[in-house]
Amino acid sequence: MRVLGDASVEVWRSSSPVTQLVRDGVTFAHDGQWLFGSLAVDDGEIAAAARDAYERIVRVTREEGFPRFLRFWNHVRDLNAGDGDAERYKHFSAGRHEALTAAGFAKNEFPAACAVGMRGGNLAIHFVASRTPGRNVENPRQVSAYDYPRRYGVRSPSFARATVAEDGSVFISGTASVVGHETVHIGDVAAQCDETLANLARIAAECGASLGDAQLVKIYVRHAADAPRIAPAFQQAIPGAALLMLESDICRADLLLEAEATILSGTSGVSVDVILDACAASSPNS
Repeated sequence: MRVLGDASVEVWRSSSPVTQLVRDGVTFAHDGQWLFGSLAVDDGEIAAAARDAYERIVRVTREEGFPRFLRFWNHVRDLNAGDGDAERYKHFSAGRHEALTAAGFAKNEFPAACAVGMRGGNLAIHFVASRTPGRNVENPRQVSAYDYPRRYGVRSPSFARATVAEDGSVFISGTASVVGHETVHIGDVAAQCDETLANLARIAAECGASLGDAQLVKIYVRHAADAPRIAPAFQQAIPGAALLMLESDICRADLLLEAEATILSGTSGVSVDVILDACAASSPNS
């Protein structure tokens, strides 16, 4: 995805020693408590690709002793291609759902996640897993994604609005201008921006946190030309957060932006930031 603005690299660091491994195509690093992983697979048939990827991720994390998921980032090529039930996002959702339910996850165990679009490449999935379970949180302003009506796909999206780790760290899912289950403010990027911020703030509050304490906010923007209208609103609402803006398709064709937030506990031993120089990301504890 094309980066919009100055920040170009997202870096996670741990104060504890980090072990790095590759297993069954999954590249991962862990600090004894959290495991960060990544997997890219050919996505010619997106439902099958999603199912295979999630099956591998579940298997590897369980074998490594990190069976609890805190967060997923799903990057899907041509996300909105196809009409109706043929849309690639809906096929991705079906494959993900089938893998998670086959692995024994109930809907209230689906973790925080986003699924955003790329113009090229293969299906890429990044995730955080833990040795201990998190607490999944919903937004009273919105219908839970896993309970969406049939019109959003054969399988509803399998994610929680947020997941709170055992140490109190908060991972807020990709969030947009949706109230109930309906897109609101269609065609109005400023109003969608305000609604997105309202949803983010409410989810943070439901997690027992404040959106103003977020260390990282990632904003996915459908049209790069809208970025200068969106960034100031987020900078004003969350002045202490590092912002990373990316040009990306969103899960619904009528959504102009989506945003997520990470609020890390001071006891987690983990930090996150965005930087300009990729060389600075290289350290034993990243």
